[in-house]
Amino acid sequence: MRRLACYIWLLASLLMLASCSNTKNTALTRAMQSFKARYNTYYNGHVAYKEGFEAQEKGNKDNYTEVLPMYMTGNKATLSIGSGNYETAINKCQKTIKQHTITKRPEWNSNKPKKPKDKIWLSQKEYNPFLYKAWFLMADAQFHKGEFFEAATTYAYIQNVYFSHPNIIAKARILEARCYAEMGWTYDVEDLLRRTRRDSLPRRYEPIEAAVRADVQIRQKQYADAIPNVEKAIKSVKRGYQKARLYFLLGQLYHKVGEDTKSYKAFNKVIAKNPPYELEFNARIQQTEVFSKGKGKQMIKKLQAMARNPKNKDYLDQVYYAIGNIYLSQNDTLHAIYAYKDGVEKSTRNGLEKGVVLLHLGQLYYEREEFVKAQDCYAKVIGLLDKDREDYNSINERSKILDELLPHAQAIELQDSLQALARMDSVERMKVIERIIEEVKKKEKEEAKKAAIAENEANNPTQGRHTAANNIQTGRQQQTGEWYFYNSAVVASGKTAFQQKWGKRELADDWRRNNKTVLADFNQVEEADSLSMDSLTTDSIGNVEQPVDTLDEEAKKRQEYESDPHRPEYYLKDIPFTEEQMENSNALLVDGLFNAGIIYKDEMENFPLAERTFLRILDVFPGFAQRDETFYNMYQLYYRLGRMDDAAVMKDSLVLGYPENKHAALVNYPKFEFKARYGKQIEDSLYQEAYNSYLNDEYQRVVDLNENAGKEYPEGQNRPLFMYLTAMSRLQMGDRAQFLNSLKEIVEKYPQSSVSELAGLYVKGLQEGRLLASGKFDTGSIWERRMGMAMGEDSLAVDTNFSADKFVEHIFVVAYPHDSIDEDQLLYEVANYNFSNFTVRNFDIELVKGDGIDMLQVKTFQNFDEAFIYLHRLENDEGMAYKLQGLRTFIISTNNLNLLMKGKSFADYFDFYKHSLGVNAKFIYDENSLDEPTDIPTPEEQEEMEYGDDPYDDAEEDEENYIF
Repeated sequence: MRRLACYIWLLASLLMLASCSNTKNTALTRAMQSFKARYNTYYNGHVAYKEGFEAQEKGNKDNYTEVLPMYMTGNKATLSIGSGNYETAINKCQKTIKQHTITKRPEWNSNKPKKPKDKIWLSQKEYNPFLYKAWFLMADAQFHKGEFFEAATTYAYIQNVYFSHPNIIAKARILEARCYAEMGWTYDVEDLLRRTRRDSLPRRYEPIEAAVRADVQIRQKQYADAIPNVEKAIKSVKRGYQKARLYFLLGQLYHKVGEDTKSYKAFNKVIAKNPPYELEFNARIQQTEVFSKGKGKQMIKKLQAMARNPKNKDYLDQVYYAIGNIYLSQNDTLHAIYAYKDGVEKSTRNGLEKGVVLLHLGQLYYEREEFVKAQDCYAKVIGLLDKDREDYNSINERSKILDELLPHAQAIELQDSLQALARMDSVERMKVIERIIEEVKKKEKEEAKKAAIAENEANNPTQGRHTAANNIQTGRQQQTGEWYFYNSAVVASGKTAFQQKWGKRELADDWRRNNKTVLADFNQVEEADSLSMDSLTTDSIGNVEQPVDTLDEEAKKRQEYESDPHRPEYYLKDIPFTEEQMENSNALLVDGLFNAGIIYKDEMENFPLAERTFLRILDVFPGFAQRDETFYNMYQLYYRLGRMDDAAVMKDSLVLGYPENKHAALVNYPKFEFKARYGKQIEDSLYQEAYNSYLNDEYQRVVDLNENAGKEYPEGQNRPLFMYLTAMSRLQMGDRAQFLNSLKEIVEKYPQSSVSELAGLYVKGLQEGRLLASGKFDTGSIWERRMGMAMGEDSLAVDTNFSADKFVEHIFVVAYPHDSIDEDQLLYEVANYNFSNFTVRNFDIELVKGDGIDMLQVKTFQNFDEAFIYLHRLENDEGMAYKLQGLRTFIISTNNLNLLMKGKSFADYFDFYKHSLGVNAKFIYDENSLDEPTDIPTPEEQEEMEYGDDPYDDAEEDEENYIF
C-alpha cells in the first residue's frame, strides 16, 4: 500500500508539473496558471500598488481655495508621490503577464458541434482567467503615476484582448475615458462613454462612469450637471479619506450653484468622517463662508475664535482670508483689505494659501487704483501660485504691467505728498511728520518683538525642528534686514536702475547682448568706452564728497539728523520749499504722469484714469516738453472711445500747435481713419505681394513695394520682414554692400523680430570671412532651413556627408512643422499602434523640438532593415496611414540624425534618403522579425520565468476600492 501511495503521489506530481507549462491549454493548466499568477508576482505588485496609493493619500495637498479635482491625480505634485511603488507594481504585472499568459487554443473534439458561445470562447486571445486583473492593475498604476498616455494605451489593449468579455470592455472603456479627461481630450471622453452606454453598462460600473462624467463637467465648469454624478460616485467609495474629500468637493459645487444649505450639510459630512485635520479645518472654514449671509458678524466672531486657537496657528492665512471674503460679500472693502493684510502678515507658510490671499488683496488695491500697493502684492504672488492656474497668464501679465508702472506711480505719489507738505503751514506739517515718526517707531517695536519671540522659540528645545528652523531664519532676516527679493520697493528700484542702464531685456543667458547670436562686435568698443566714462564720472566726480573731518560740528549734526528716520530733518530735507526745488519736483511729477498715462491707456486700458492723467498734464503743466505727444495720446484715447468731437479738438491742437510733430501729418492725412481701421490688413497684403514677387524673381518689384510700405506704414508690424525680403533681393541683384547694411539695420532696430536672428547669422558669417552660398534662398521652405543655426552652430561651414551604413542603430521619424498638429494625439496613436502590434519589442517614443520642425522619434532599431520593416508595416496599416497623411515619415541612423541637427537641412537628407539608401528598391524580409525578442534569456533567467518568485500561497487579494 505504501508503494502504491508513492506511485500515486509521484504521478500526481508529474501531472502537476506538466500543468505548470503555459504552452498547453487544458482546464488544469488554466487553473494552475491562474493560481500561480495570482499568488506570485501579481500579489507583490498589488501590495506595492496599495502602498503607493496610501502614500499618495497621505501626501496629497489640495488647494481648498479652488474647486477640488475629482481625482488626486488632478494635483500634479501628488503624481510624484509613491511613484516607486507604482513602478514596482507595473513591473510585477508585466512579469505576471509574460510568465502566465495562455494564448494557445485548447484542443476541440471534432465530433462535438460548436455552439455560438463555443466559437466565441475558442476565438479568445487570452485563456488565463485571472490575467485581466494584472492588466487592470498595471493600467491603474500607470494612471496614478501620471502616465496617462501609457494607461490609456493599456486600457485600449485590454479591450482588444478581451473583446469577447463585455463587462471587461465596459470597465476598460470607462477607465480609458478617465485618462482622456486628465489629458483634456473631452471629445474622446464623450465618445467612449457614449459607446459604453450603447453596448449596455453593467450596474456595478455606473459609479465609476459617473465619476468620470463629473470630472469632465467640473473641468468645464458645469457644476450643476456635475452634482448628481458626484453624489452617485460617493456611494461606491469605501475609503474614509476619499469619501470625505468628495463630500468637500460636493459642498463646493453646491456653493457654486447657490444651494448653501446643502453645501453646509456636505461640509458637515466631511467633518463627521474624521479626516486629516487640514481637510476638517478647511471644511469648517467653508461652512463660515456659505452661511455668512445675514450672519456675517456671527461667522466673523467664530473665525476670530479659530484664529486664537493655537492649533490653527499655521492656518491663520486661511482664517483671515475667510474673514475678508465675508466682509467683501457685504461690500465692506476697507475691512476686507484689513483682513487680507492680517492674513498675509500672520501667515507662517510661504505657500499657495498665502498666494491666494495676496492675489485678492492685490486685486482690491488694483481696483482702487492704489497701484504701488497692488504691485507689491503681485510681485510676491507670482512665485507662490501654481503656473497651471487658468488665470496665471493674466496674473503674470498684470504683474509685468505693474512692474513697468511702479517707478512712475511711486514718483507721482512721492512728489504729490512732498508738495502737499510744502503747502502746509509749519505747525500742521510738523504734526504730520510726528505721526509718521510714531508709525516708524511702532513698526520697529513690533518687528523687534517678533524677532525676540522667534529667537526664543528657536532656542527652546521643546519646539519642533521645523518651527525652530523657520523662526531662526525669520530672526536672521529681521536682524540683518529683509532679504532683497522679499522687499518689493528695493526690487522695483533695482529694476528701474537696470533698465536705465541696459534697457528692457528678457530673462536669459547673455542678456547684455541685444541679439545673442550676432553683432557682438558692433558696439562693443562704444559700450566699453561708455562704461568706462560712466565709471569715471560716477566714481571720480559724481560721488565725491567732502571728507567728514573737514565739516564743522553743525554740519556733522545736520547730516546725522537727515539720515535718521526718527528725526524730522529726515523728512524735511526732501520737501520742495524753494522755487527751484518745486520746479525739479514738478519735472519729476509730470514725467511720471505722462509715462503712467500711456500705460493706463495702452497696457491697462483704463481709459477714464488715462484721461484724468493727461488732462492734468494739459491743465497744470502748460510748459511740459512733451505736450504735443500728450495731445496725440489724447486723440488716440478719444478715437478709441468713439468720442469723435473730443478727438477732433485734440487733433486740431496737435496739428495747429505742433505742425512739425511726426504724428501731426499722420492724423491730418485724409485717409487716416481708413488706414487706422484697415492698415494692418493692407500692410499684410503688401507683404504677401512682395513675398510672391521674391519667389517669382521680381527683385526690383520687392524693393519698390518695400519703399512704398515704408512711407505708408513706417511702424507696421511687417516692417522687419519687408526689410529682410529687400535685403535678400539686393543680394540676388548683386548689391552685397546694401545687403549687409540692411541686415545690420534689422538687427539694430528690431532685435526681437523673428528674422533678426537669421539676419545676424548672415552678418556674423560675413564678418568672419565666410563666403555667401550661391543660389536662391527660399525663405518659405522650412525644410530647406539648415538645422542648428539658431543654436549658434557653424552651419555655413558644414561639409560632412551623410553615411549609408545600414548596420548601425536607426530611428523611425515622423517630422512636421512646429505647432501644425496635435502632438499629444500623434503620440497616443503611435504608442497605441506599437502596443497593439508588437508584443515582444518595447520601442521608446520621444517628442523632439527642432528649429521650426518637430519630430516624433521611435527608437531604436538595431539596423536599417528592422526600421524599414516597421515603416512598411505602419504604412500598410490603413488606420495609421490615414492618420499620418501630410506628415513626413522616414528612417535615419543615429549618426545621420546628429549630422542633420548640426547644419544640414531636411531637404538634404531627403535627397540622400531617396537616392542613396535604396528605399524604393524591393528586397525580401520577414515582417514577423520585429516580434522576436532581441535577447535570448540565459538558463537562469529561463528558470526564473518558469517558476516565478516570492510565492504567497496563503495570501488573499484585497478587493478594497481604490478607484478614487
